[in-house]
Amino acid sequence: MANFFEKIQSNRKYLNESEESLLDYMFHQKVSLKKMTIRQIANENFTAPNAIIRLCKKLGFSGFVEFREAYCNEISQGDTFLSVTSLDEQIIKTKQLMNDELVHQVLEQMYKSKKILFFAVGLSRIVAEELHQRFATVGKNSHIFIDPHVMYYNAKLMEPGDIAIAISISGETSARIRAIEIAKSFGASTISITGFSKNTLSQLTDFQFYAMTSETYVNDIDVSDRLGLYYISNYLFREYVNHYCMH
Repeated sequence: MANFFEKIQSNRKYLNESEESLLDYMFHQKVSLKKMTIRQIANENFTAPNAIIRLCKKLGFSGFVEFREAYCNEISQGDTFLSVTSLDEQIIKTKQLMNDELVHQVLEQMYKSKKILFFAVGLSRIVAEELHQRFATVGKNSHIFIDPHVMYYNAKLMEPGDIAIAISISGETSARIRAIEIAKSFGASTISITGFSKNTLSQLTDFQFYAMTSETYVNDIDVSDRLGLYYISNYLFREYVNHYCMH
């Protein structure tokens, strides 16, 4: 049976803008959501109770009550869903977001691929650089690009059988979005590794991996930790080695 995180991950893409806003509102209620009625939430958001029921059903729940119980049960076991501060909790929740079937599909494509390109900038570049180096050591034709113009140029050289992987916490960095759009238009398979949110990058790619993160900015500079992104990259490489390099 899918857990709370898996249901949200699988079905959040079906929400419209109004439903996404409602979901964010309920997440931010944290423990107080347990005592709130569906009518109370509807009144607070100037909507109808039926809109909340439709939202919960889109996410894979029978209705509001099941959604509320699942969410409250989740946050009662540790930190809140949105405001994760414990590094241990980030790893646990990122692990819960991993889907073995998806992992196996991606690894099979990576094994058969002619070329793997990584697109990343900022601190996410460090995660991409390590994963690129690891795949290069096992014989994959792997490359990493951090300059937008170089990203675009190399994305235009991609073809069916190639794989483009973009790594970004926000999933809203224009350079990576544009590079993925180009790679996809030339027939490459596309993969995104982002923070857990409904973001442009993940909606563009063929395969999506999500990490739990806690965003931190100092003087408007993103210094958020990338622990969840590291977990995903290490998980993918470990599984790749186990399946394709240990025979």
